[in-house]
Amino acid sequence: LLFFLLLGNGVKIVIKKMNISHSIASFAILLLGHKTIYYAYSFSAGPIVESPRAETARSRLTEALRSPSKKLTIHPELVLPEPSDPTALLLRASEVTKLSQIIRTKAKANAVFVEGTVDALAPMGKEQETARGNFPGPVPIIYSWKTPDNGGSGLATCLEELSRVDGVEGVLVPFFGGAEINCVESYLAEDEKAPSLADECAKVWEAGIQPIPELTLSPGSRWTEKDVVRLLDAVKKTCGGLDPVSIVFTNGKTSSREDESENESDEDEFSTPNITIPKSVAKRLCFIGSVRTSAGEGRMNNAMSQLQNCNFNGGFLRADCVPGYRLNPDLNAVGGFWSAAIGDLKSLKSKNFSFRSKVKLEKDIPMEWYNYQKDVMESGALGMSGGGGGASLDPNSGDYKGF
Repeated sequence: LLFFLLLGNGVKIVIKKMNISHSIASFAILLLGHKTIYYAYSFSAGPIVESPRAETARSRLTEALRSPSKKLTIHPELVLPEPSDPTALLLRASEVTKLSQIIRTKAKANAVFVEGTVDALAPMGKEQETARGNFPGPVPIIYSWKTPDNGGSGLATCLEELSRVDGVEGVLVPFFGGAEINCVESYLAEDEKAPSLADECAKVWEAGIQPIPELTLSPGSRWTEKDVVRLLDAVKKTCGGLDPVSIVFTNGKTSSREDESENESDEDEFSTPNITIPKSVAKRLCFIGSVRTSAGEGRMNNAMSQLQNCNFNGGFLRADCVPGYRLNPDLNAVGGFWSAAIGDLKSLKSKNFSFRSKVKLEKDIPMEWYNYQKDVMESGALGMSGGGGGASLDPNSGDYKGF
C-alpha cells in the first residue's frame, strides 16, 4: 500500500479500487501533500452541499411544516385549472391572485401544495412574495411535479420554469412514480430500478429549492420503529446523503379500494397512511401525512386526529377533500371551502359535544333575561327559522355537515 501511495498518481487508483478507509487516506495526505486531497475525496460520494438559497428554503419550510407548540400544521392542495376558453384564460391570473390572498389571510394555511402549470402558478407566487415583511406573511409554496409518464414535463424543464416564479420553496417529488411500498425491502427494490432519483434531488437543490419525497405506502402494511428508521436512512441515501426537509407519506389505493368506497368506515380507515413516527427520529425532519377523504360528518377531523396520534407534524389535505372540485373547479368556491375547513380544523372547540357556560351574577338581571330568551329560542318552542336547517342539506349538490 505504501508503495502505491509513494507513486503519487497511484493514490487515485488505490483509493478508488481498494475502497480504503478515511484514516488511510489521511495518512496518504500527510505523505504526499495537498494534491492528494483531490484524489482522496473526488471518488467518495460525500453528502450534497446546499446552496445559500436552498438553506433559506429549508429554514422557511421547517418553520411552516413544524409547529413549536406541537400542533398539526395544515397544508391544502390547490389544483389550478388550465381553461381552454381564451376569455377564461385571461381571467385566470386575477382569480389565482384572489385565491392566493384568501389562503394567506383568511384560511391561514401553513404551506400550500400547488398542482398545475407553472404559468398558472406565477400569479400566486407574485402575490405571496409581495406579502413578505407584512402580517400575515407569505405562505411557502410547494410545487407538485408530475413526471413525464403522468403527463408532466421533465424535471430540468420544470426547474428552469420555476426559477422565474417567486415564492416556491419546495418541489414534491413522487418517488418511484407513486409505486406502493409495503416494507423497507420493497423500497430498496424500487430504488434499484430508479437510479436517477439522486440526480433529480441534486438538481432541485442546485436550483435553490428543497426536494420533498412522496412515499406511497400499501394499505394494511405494518411498520415497526426499526423499519421506520431504516426507511429514513434509505431515503437519505437515495437523496444523495442529505436528509430532505420533509417526507410526505401517502396511503395507496388497492384494487378493492374502489369497491369499498361506498362504505364510510372503510374510507376513513384508508384516508391516512398507517405508519407511526418514532420519537427517536421526530426531530430529524418534518413528517407530513396525506389526507384523502371527502368533507362531511367530521371525516377530516378524524383523519387529522389519526395523524396526531401517529406523531406526524402536519397534514397534507388533498384536493379530494373539496366536494365536486373535479367537476366544477371554481377557485372562489375552493378558497371559501379551505377558509372554513382550515378554520374548523384549527379550532380549539371540541368536535364531539358543545355546551354553554353561564355565569349567574347576584344582581345581573339583564344577563339572566338574555339566557332565558336564548333557552326558549333554542328549545324550538317558537319554531325553527328557515323551515328547519337539517332537512335542507343536499349532499348531491355539495352540501356537507361538519368537516
